[in-house]
Amino acid sequence: MNDLFSLNEQSRQQLDGIFAISMEFLCIIDERGGIMKSNRVWETKLGYLTPELSGKNLIDFIHPNDVASLILALKKLSTGNESLTLTSRLRSNNGFYRFVTWQFQWIDGLIYSCAKDLTELYHAKKEAESAEFSKNQLISLLSNELQEPLESLSLFLQLIGKTTSISEQNICLENIRLSSEFLENLISGILANEKSNQTGHDVIAFNFFDTVEDAIIPLIVSAKRHNITIDLAIHPKIPPTVMGDPQRLKQIISYLILNAIKCLERGKITIEATPENTDKTVFKIYFNLKTSGIAHFKGVSDDPFSVNDTNGNINENNLNFGLELVKTLVETMNGKFSATRDSENGYEFAFHVLLLRDDTQNSKSDHSMSGRVLPMYNKNIRLKAEELLAIEQIRYDQAKSYDQTLTKKRPRVLVVDDSLENTQLLAQALVENYEVLLANSGKEGLVIVQQIPTPDIILLDLSMPDMSGYEVCKQIQLEESTMDIPVIFLTSLSDTENEAYGLRSGAVDYISKPFDIASVERKIKNQLALKHYREILSITADTDALTQIPNRRRFEEMLSIEIRKARRNNSPLSVIRLDIDYFKSYNDTYGHLEGDDCLREVAYALKKTLKRAGDLVARWQGEEFTCLLPDTNLKGAIHVAENIRKAVLNLRIPHLSSPGEKVVTMSLGVTSAIRSLDNSGNDSFEALLDQAQAALIKAKEAGRNQVFAYKK
Repeated sequence: MNDLFSLNEQSRQQLDGIFAISMEFLCIIDERGGIMKSNRVWETKLGYLTPELSGKNLIDFIHPNDVASLILALKKLSTGNESLTLTSRLRSNNGFYRFVTWQFQWIDGLIYSCAKDLTELYHAKKEAESAEFSKNQLISLLSNELQEPLESLSLFLQLIGKTTSISEQNICLENIRLSSEFLENLISGILANEKSNQTGHDVIAFNFFDTVEDAIIPLIVSAKRHNITIDLAIHPKIPPTVMGDPQRLKQIISYLILNAIKCLERGKITIEATPENTDKTVFKIYFNLKTSGIAHFKGVSDDPFSVNDTNGNINENNLNFGLELVKTLVETMNGKFSATRDSENGYEFAFHVLLLRDDTQNSKSDHSMSGRVLPMYNKNIRLKAEELLAIEQIRYDQAKSYDQTLTKKRPRVLVVDDSLENTQLLAQALVENYEVLLANSGKEGLVIVQQIPTPDIILLDLSMPDMSGYEVCKQIQLEESTMDIPVIFLTSLSDTENEAYGLRSGAVDYISKPFDIASVERKIKNQLALKHYREILSITADTDALTQIPNRRRFEEMLSIEIRKARRNNSPLSVIRLDIDYFKSYNDTYGHLEGDDCLREVAYALKKTLKRAGDLVARWQGEEFTCLLPDTNLKGAIHVAENIRKAVLNLRIPHLSSPGEKVVTMSLGVTSAIRSLDNSGNDSFEALLDQAQAALIKAKEAGRNQVFAYKK
């Protein structure tokens, strides 16, 4: 019997009865997986109608990672195995996967299949495991991390009863206060690490030096009892008052020192704080903590995050527990944390956080620096893309400057949803604080997005008949004028795979249906604040710190954009490479401070000479600059270059060590390109920089202080 038609009427009725009353997934398939019969559970739990399943293969509904196991099971059944059990995931009609366990039975050439739904059991097991792990982690942290500050607090409580001097009692009281605050910070830090208790952190003005010292002072006594000294060095370039979360910073430093104390039987802990560039609105502060001396642990793993010692045994006192918390706390401040072990010198912990400059503080503090003064950290480090995530810490209700911006201009919110009920609901909820734009299809939404001014944020439904939310989002991302608009998906789907796909498509967040209006407003506010500060950071990231003109990163970005425009519009594009003549000898003669002033004056002259809005001048590196001239042919570019050369010459900046003119001059290389008209698709846009550099070299070889055009 190798088909269902061979069944007699009585057997067919019995089979239909079993299929009708079963609460599990039932189906009969052939040896290749083709579905021949299924029950209604496929419809009630997965959303597939019986006609949809007929003729389909079971493989089509299995998670891609489980397909190989199913094929192997079918092969075993067809070669002699009468029954098999298999666990896999079944895809529902909305894309969500359910966890099932299959029982396959081979009977007369057909495979009778029954799948038990284990989804709820699977999730319950995961939640129980997570809760058990969190509980054990919390107990471990409480027992290990709080011992030192509790001992310190107990010591000062005993001392205050034995002292008669008021000044000594005041010292004890101050240390008791600091130790109490320290304990409170540690506990709140542990609780903040629990997902159920995670909260946003503050962005307030605070004294950086006091905050760091307050984090260390309660641990000094404990460190002394372990024959450990603590040295602190704060770079003088760090401003006394900054903006950020002082409590979170205290938690990070305190936990690091606690873990460093664990490392040593005796020795020294050195802490260094170094700034990046405090002239920026947002700047990095790098912390480095090193231990040196006699290690406390024997057989400890070289990996500080490992819970095992070198013998593979669990080490209850290992650094893993505390460092994982430090890592989490640093990441909540959008920083990065690392820990390494040096076999000779102990451990080294490093992290950075981003803080805001407090522009309300104009006066310099005379705060005394502890330890040695670090050398000036003057590397011009550009903000990386991932550092833009740091602005998530600046909550909407904590950003006063942004609040003031909102009072002047109502943000434009575009809602795209084919459901009139949904658009009207969101419009009524948001109209008081926002200018709400409505679209009932993806195509209509794309038309509105192109209007001026563009929306500040888009709420986009995923499931629409004409275009899906994914398609609309991708179209928005392709346009340079709209690619930075944050998109929040509106969806009734809640599985992580759809969310991950949506985020890869360019969305920044999800809002689930039915709408929780409070959650909708909160997410809109957060994303608008994120967009606001991203614009501030973008200016910082694209500007050369010394000359305040665009930097190399911005030039390369604009070059790529202008090349696409030139190809699309069949227009010329020109590039000029510029170099200050004999600048090394200028620095040697007048010093680097005068050299910096020279660069600033030259940059200003270049910027002033370029008249058109689309023209761009950028500092490439050192004394090298570049100019980008859209819609400019070679003749026009040579004219601009000659004007620049004269403008720099007319500055009359003394340069007595120059072999030529005794003032600062420039050499310039010019090139231009346009799309080929022979339909070959060839052009020389990609070679513009190399061609301009070659022309610049020729200008130098010809005697400098001149313009040289590239010749093919």
